[in-house]
Amino acid sequence: MEQQEINKMIAFFHTEEPISCQWEDTWTEEDDFRTLINVEYPEGKFVIKAAWNFTTPERVTGWVEMINNFREMGYYCPMLRKSRGGNYAEVLEVQGKNFVVWEEEFAKYSLPKNVENKPRTPEGKRFVFEEELWEFVAKVGQKHFTNTWGNSLYVRLVPVAGAKTDEITECVEKIESLIKEKAPKFTGRLERVLTLFRENKEKLEQVYFTLPTSVFQADTWDDNLLLDEEGHFRGVLDYNLSGKDTVLNMLFEAYGGRGQQKPKEGEDILPGYSKAARDADYAGLMEALRVYRKYYDFAEAEAEAAILLKRYTETLDYGAIHAIEKYAENEDMMNQLFDAIEDELTREDIDFRSVMLK
Repeated sequence: MEQQEINKMIAFFHTEEPISCQWEDTWTEEDDFRTLINVEYPEGKFVIKAAWNFTTPERVTGWVEMINNFREMGYYCPMLRKSRGGNYAEVLEVQGKNFVVWEEEFAKYSLPKNVENKPRTPEGKRFVFEEELWEFVAKVGQKHFTNTWGNSLYVRLVPVAGAKTDEITECVEKIESLIKEKAPKFTGRLERVLTLFRENKEKLEQVYFTLPTSVFQADTWDDNLLLDEEGHFRGVLDYNLSGKDTVLNMLFEAYGGRGQQKPKEGEDILPGYSKAARDADYAGLMEALRVYRKYYDFAEAEAEAAILLKRYTETLDYGAIHAIEKYAENEDMMNQLFDAIEDELTREDIDFRSVMLK
């Protein structure tokens, strides 16, 4: 992004030159370009963001409703500020591409990485703010908010943001391509797990679109979380993925392996795919579900769908892609990968019902 374009973006919201201005291109993919501009004025600091091919003015305007909902719940989210033209989002053409531009308050709380001495839970497995995050997401789920501006960009089983498929289907297509190119001898094993995967997907599709929904921020990795000086969760920022989503999907996303007690594995074990590692992940998820159900009333259908959703989202995923890219020529590691995927797609020993339903 050039200086003259940055100036035009700033001019959407301010008539004067800022005291200071710093910007960076935060995402530079071929089909996804994003820029962040920090500006300072006598009245305060603000953040101007611009994105091409990632959001729309309608979505940005819709975020305001979600932010207000979260604030009414007692959580902090940087508020969007209207432009000089009275809009929450403007559009600037840059080299033939229409960038959506918006401005937010500068967050008054800190990212987890910038807070020292964050307290841990009594058992020491995770930080307190992580369980407070789970509480937040569960409470948002319990509200069952609705909107008119679209799905989250984390939603499953439906295309989003102009894509032809959902993210998991893209992963499956990538895995098929990698096996064909780098490990063709495993084509038979891939076909076997694909059959199981598709059978699971069909079962999930029968129930997924009947599950309870709400409107979420939908991207709860640490760089989007806000903590106070004592290390407690206070809210979220970065609304790019925000929108309507299935509550169960968002509860699984917010867990994200937090506090998982990873077992020690030898060099001859495929990292993260041993039975011990996978069992540790389920144990951590069950702990998260116990926290969730303090604030969220699970439906019978969610307990039934949990294993189907877990299989769909976490077998033929980015983890499998990375493993194939790294170990395509290692027959033992590849067999471990397919053994684990097949086991996950068929195992019946996970009792979600007893944990989710009171």
